[in-house]
Amino acid sequence: MVMLAGCVSNKTVQTVQIGDDMKSCDALKFELVQLGANFENTKDDSGVTGKNVGLAIVFWPGIIFNEVRANKNEDSIQNRISHLTALYNEECSSTSRVASGDSLKEKLLELRELHDQGLINDEEYEMSRKKMINNQ
Repeated sequence: MVMLAGCVSNKTVQTVQIGDDMKSCDALKFELVQLGANFENTKDDSGVTGKNVGLAIVFWPGIIFNEVRANKNEDSIQNRISHLTALYNEECSSTSRVASGDSLKEKLLELRELHDQGLINDEEYEMSRKKMINNQ
């Protein structure tokens, strides 16, 4: 049991999470900053660490386990960062806002029209409306 205490913990994160597409630009920025700090912390679990040195003395195959786990943690965080960055660039960059050319009022009126025509349901309308308001 002492040997397992020196192993790298599972810090993997799910790449796509429920509600990602509803996050405001500020929420996306905040999470990207947090993930950057987490990524730096997971990098510290790899290579010549106290855990790996201890495992080399007591149970050398544990080093392989630690390195594999650390790499999985890093990969999952990097994938999440890429996903959120793509969302941010799509929804929050100044070029995407300027390129659309539509004011918030025009977009909301168009959304309301889609709802009134039955092309989107109440839930889709409300989710889209909140997203538009949060991203402006």
